[in-house]
Amino acid sequence: MFVGKYPVRLDAKNRVIVPQRLRESQIEGGPLWSKFYLTLGTESCIAVYTPEGWQQLMQEMGAAKSVVDESVRILQRMTAANVDMRECDAQGRVVLSDELRSHAGITRDLIWIGAVSRAEIWNPERWAAFNRKHIAELGEKMDIVSRAGLALPERNDPLRRGPQG
Repeated sequence: MFVGKYPVRLDAKNRVIVPQRLRESQIEGGPLWSKFYLTLGTESCIAVYTPEGWQQLMQEMGAAKSVVDESVRILQRMTAANVDMRECDAQGRVVLSDELRSHAGITRDLIWIGAVSRAEIWNPERWAAFNRKHIAELGEKMDIVSRAGLALPERNDPLRRGPQG
């Protein structure tokens, strides 16, 4: 599970450290992940998956009715065609391609965020704007997701109320 925020910088060779917390296996004392699949993410970020997460995503996309649904076909093409498999070097860094950096608007500074089933790499200014916009809507989004059947904390739970004004 990917959680947290980690601001870092690209080096001169377009390498970025993968924060150790994001590389840690879910198995206590398990090995660190060293291979990642990077692809175009929504809202102009880079989506980052472990090999297992990528395999699951591909299976789910493959099960969709792509022949009849244009949106599914586009999503499948854009996600799979723009993937970049990277392996961490000895210092835990991966190279970000020019294409992915351009998509995310990353020049030097960036922020890794955990997004449960994947990590994402954002331009810090874009992340701040996204966060400001959506933090106020958090309770409403939780209600929508809860109605869709995902178990979330109860409405009176302080974690669900969002920021206090």
